[in-house]
This record gives sequence, C-alpha cells and structure tokens, in this order.
Amino acid sequence: MGSLLLVLVLVTCFVGLSAWQVDRAQHKNDVTDSAGVDELKDFNDVMDAQAPMPGILADQRVSLSGHWIPDAQVVIPGRVQDGDSGYWVVTMFAPDGAHLGEGVKVADAEKKTIAIPVVRGFATDEDTAMNSEARDGQVELTARIGPIEGPVEGNDLPDGQVHTVSTSQIINLFPDLLTYSGFLIPETADGAAASVGTDGLEQVPTTTTRDEGGFDLQSAVYALEWIIFAAMALYMWFQLLRDDYVRRRLGEDSQDSEKRVEYVVVKPAGDATIDPEVMSGLTGLPAHRHGGKKPGKNTGKKPESNNTDTSTTGGNSA
Repeated sequence: MGSLLLVLVLVTCFVGLSAWQVDRAQHKNDVTDSAGVDELKDFNDVMDAQAPMPGILADQRVSLSGHWIPDAQVVIPGRVQDGDSGYWVVTMFAPDGAHLGEGVKVADAEKKTIAIPVVRGFATDEDTAMNSEARDGQVELTARIGPIEGPVEGNDLPDGQVHTVSTSQIINLFPDLLTYSGFLIPETADGAAASVGTDGLEQVPTTTTRDEGGFDLQSAVYALEWIIFAAMALYMWFQLLRDDYVRRRLGEDSQDSEKRVEYVVVKPAGDATIDPEVMSGLTGLPAHRHGGKKPGKNTGKKPESNNTDTSTTGGNSA
C-alpha cells in the first residue's frame, strides 16, 4: 500500500506536468506577449554594439534614427514571402548615438562606424535585389529586433550574396564597421532617404521572425514524455506487485509439498535384502523378478509315490 501511494503521487505529478506542457503548447506566445516586446523602446537603451543580445530582446519594438551605409549591403537568396521565393536586401544602418557594450574594447574603435543590418525589402527578381540602393540622408525607423542567424559558407553564391543574416559574416565583408548581435526588420521608415520597400522591393513583414501562434511541437513532445513516465511508474508498481504475489505463492506451495511427502521403507534396518513385494510395488514388475516365489508353484511338499509294495504281492510260498 505504501508503494501504491507513492506511485499515485508520482502519476499525479507526471499527469499535471503533461497538462502544463499541453497548455504551454497551445499558448506559447503568452510569455512573449507578457515580456513587453510590443512596447516601443529606444534602440540605444536596449542594444549595445559588440555585445551579446539577450534572448528576451527578440521581437522587441524599437525606434531609432540614423543613416544608411549604401556601400555596405548584401543580398540573401532563398527567402520566401507570401509563397514566393526570392531575395532579401540587407543594408547596414548607422544609428545615431550608438555605443559599445559596457567593458567592450575594440582596437581602433574610433575609426570604425557602428552599424546594424536592416532588411530593406524583398524581391523575387535577382537583378532587382542586386541593383537596389539605399539613399543618403537622415532616416527614422520603427522596427523589430530579429535574432541573428548562424553563418553559412557561401562560396557557391555570386559576389554580394550570403546565405544568412550573420553579423559575423557580414562584418568580414566590411571590416571598417562594428555591429550588433541582431538585425532589424522595419515597421515604418520616415524621411526622404527611407528606402524601405522602394525601387521594386516589397517590405518584409515584421512577423517574419516572430512566432505568431499555433501548436508548439516541442512542448507537445514533452507532454507525451510525461504521460510515458506516468505509465512506466504504474507498470513498475504492477511488476513489483506481481513478483511479490508469485513469491508468496511459491512459498505456500513449498510448505504444502513438505506436508504431502510420503516415505516408503524399502529395506528395514539390518536386513541384507529388499523385500521382493516392496520392490514389485515400486517397479511394477512381478515379485519373482526380484527374487520372490513364482505364483502357483508349491515347493514345500514332496509328491506321493505311485509304486506298490511288491514284496507282499509277489506270491505266497506254499
């Protein structure tokens, strides 16, 4: 009963955790929404150059002003928008008031410009993407911060194209720049040099890097695992119960068998031979096969003689 109580407690905990994972799978955006990512914040208050970006800043709305660096631009193939495959045009943007992270020291930092990659638009045509240029001038942006992508070798691509928005890879192309561990997808761009969604480019939705809902497969798998753990706990308790039952039954059977043991005296103490009748009962063979008497044969009486006394009948002497 103690083990059953423990198993029931474990099963209750496992089922509760599974239900929590299911709820999380259905409402996976609640944490993001509660983190205040929709609140508009100043870019320089939340982002530091040359410093890691906290994951909580992913999808954060920010406002900033600055100018484009038209010569620092890359095109990223393999992007999909509204079901169409095409290219992102990513141009480096120098924010006003940009600063390095606390404690970060970079050689010749005063000779370099701090800039962040900004997705200016999408095009299905490669020539349109490659020939698009940002304008010179002041720009004010409202954007969302996108988590940086991992670098991918791009030797198979034409000059000016890379596979991902990787700041480490982009900076290798433009060594005179310092950058951030993230990129921006503009919501709005104001000013004569806005250059977002212009010259044949379509503006990229800010929901591109956001998780807008649906069912979280990872949380669903975790929920299934907790159910499996609960089933395993019940199975292990059943196995222990069955083993105990079998052990008890075996103990009772051995005691009963000891009570039913019958002993047969084959040879009394001091006798040199075994009683043929006893051996017959054990082997099933006739007793005479074990040295006993054959049935129907009487060896204790002598047969009567049929000879007559001729001495008295042979004749009388005259």
